[in-house]
Amino acid sequence: MKQLRAILRQVGFLFGWIALIISLVLAAGISWAAYLEYDVSRWDKKIDALCAANGGRDVATQVYETVLAPETKEYFAGLNPLRSFGIPERSEGRPLGPKYPYVMETRVLEVLNKKDPSVVRFTARIVRTSDNKILAERFGYQRAGGGMPGWDPSEIRTCPIRQEKDRLDVITFLNHPHRKELGIK
Repeated sequence: MKQLRAILRQVGFLFGWIALIISLVLAAGISWAAYLEYDVSRWDKKIDALCAANGGRDVATQVYETVLAPETKEYFAGLNPLRSFGIPERSEGRPLGPKYPYVMETRVLEVLNKKDPSVVRFTARIVRTSDNKILAERFGYQRAGGGMPGWDPSEIRTCPIRQEKDRLDVITFLNHPHRKELGIK
């Protein structure tokens, strides 16, 4: 009987240590997850503050010139009234060919955080390829990633939030199909 009690005491002691170790691992995991969510929230607040700085003028959309897009299949698809519009994207300064007189360029201006979550300041612009003139541009901030890796997909947050009426192609091209329905002159 004494041997059985000694064995049970050792088994209880072993299970106690196992329970303690599991509890510590769970507490560390929960603390780590909470910190990752805090870090994402902290960066979201920072980019919101950067967007609001100077009354939002630093991230305002600038239109320097409005033009008519060529009525070609490279820009328009479908028939009226269900016509859609697309503008080709190019890497900065790389030519796409003579069929594309207007292109969209997006580039990172500054990396604010290289680690997870990554945070950047970027610009998107519509460029006339014949003379590389910028017709319209907008600036913004973007946070991607963060949160628990693997099972937290973590949305991408962009500031300022863009609506259909704020899209560069809609406000730059006078013959854009959505321009009339949005009341843009």
